[in-house]
Amino acid sequence: MIENKKKAFLLCVGDEVLSGKTINTNASFLSKTLGKIGIDVAKISTVGDSELAIENEVKDFLNSDFDYLVTTGGLGPTHDDFTKEVVFKTLGIELVLRDEGVDLLNKYFPSGYTHCNIKQAYFPKDALLLNNDCGTSMGCLYNYQNKTVIVLVGPPSELIPMVNNYLVPIINKDNSNNKLFKEYLLMGTCESEVEELLKDYYKKYNNVTINPYFSIGKIRFEITALSSDLNDFNNAINDFENILSDYIVSYNGDAKIEDLVLEELKRLNYHISFSESCTGGMMASLFINTSGASNAIDESFVCYSNESKIKLLGVKKETIEKYDVVSSEVVAEMVKGLNKLTNANVCVATSGYAGPTGGTKEIPVGTVWVGIFINGKIITKKYYYKTSRNILRERVTMNTFYDIYKLIKNIN
Repeated sequence: MIENKKKAFLLCVGDEVLSGKTINTNASFLSKTLGKIGIDVAKISTVGDSELAIENEVKDFLNSDFDYLVTTGGLGPTHDDFTKEVVFKTLGIELVLRDEGVDLLNKYFPSGYTHCNIKQAYFPKDALLLNNDCGTSMGCLYNYQNKTVIVLVGPPSELIPMVNNYLVPIINKDNSNNKLFKEYLLMGTCESEVEELLKDYYKKYNNVTINPYFSIGKIRFEITALSSDLNDFNNAINDFENILSDYIVSYNGDAKIEDLVLEELKRLNYHISFSESCTGGMMASLFINTSGASNAIDESFVCYSNESKIKLLGVKKETIEKYDVVSSEVVAEMVKGLNKLTNANVCVATSGYAGPTGGTKEIPVGTVWVGIFINGKIITKKYYYKTSRNILRERVTMNTFYDIYKLIKNIN
């Protein structure tokens, strides 16, 4: 574990965040982004729109060993937007009208703005302002007694570009924060298997931090070290890649498997189509979320009932009766029919018992069959997950995209 890294205290402000009405995605984004540039978020606190609560958190920060206080929210024009005012009042710092803030308001409201907006243009006179490309309030960075206070907007659509385009470049100029960083996206394995494979690996590198982050169908790994530990860092990376080479799909931990599939399809000039039963359109929807999907998909179908499988895809009624609708034989006929219907190079079919009802003694709830047709060859695969209905659907979707990726990435 790296002990002398910079540490941040993240303070998220807003009644809507505290109540759970708004999901705090800012905390996740900032923790990942700051971590990549050598700042560990060591504490996250959420408070409502309360001046006293904000003041108390600022005082706690001043009495702590944290290097950074990062606030989100409460910079707007309304009466309950007072994060900036309380933070700097607690520090004893006066706010003044900054020309940059006024210019932003004039740019955003070319026909004029109501008076309440002007509060968004007040900052400490020597604060470094962070531009807002998508809204009306700037953020700022202020150095105070060997600590740094960073005040950011709340809406993610404004905060993310503010951080990526302006805050990160500023912090990266500070060489003291230089950190070695490598990340990976793994698929095709699970938490317990990875832990078993890495049980000896974790013990070897005291000066390197190795963090796994598990989610449905994928694992993101981050390996970090201080620049002074370059040799250990390089050795840790080499060992990691040798041990888990079969499961690494990207060296970008935030990569999406559907994006990787799309890139391969575009490379091959292939088209894909889906005929989904238990996944109910989830695969097609996820794929279409990717920009540029229209280059590789024309049409897909949700064939939920037996009748629709027979009518649209040409599945034989006798096949369903003999083998069950959740079977290798049925998904094989589904992808054959889909290919005949769409002429897509890659055709995918799913059929399963997602639960909580349904299934048979021989084919229990949680069983899913997936069929994949690629250039005339059909592969079928059985999954069984003892989990909730929607998590099952997500896991099948993620694992199927991974299977597609493996099948097409080596096609020349």
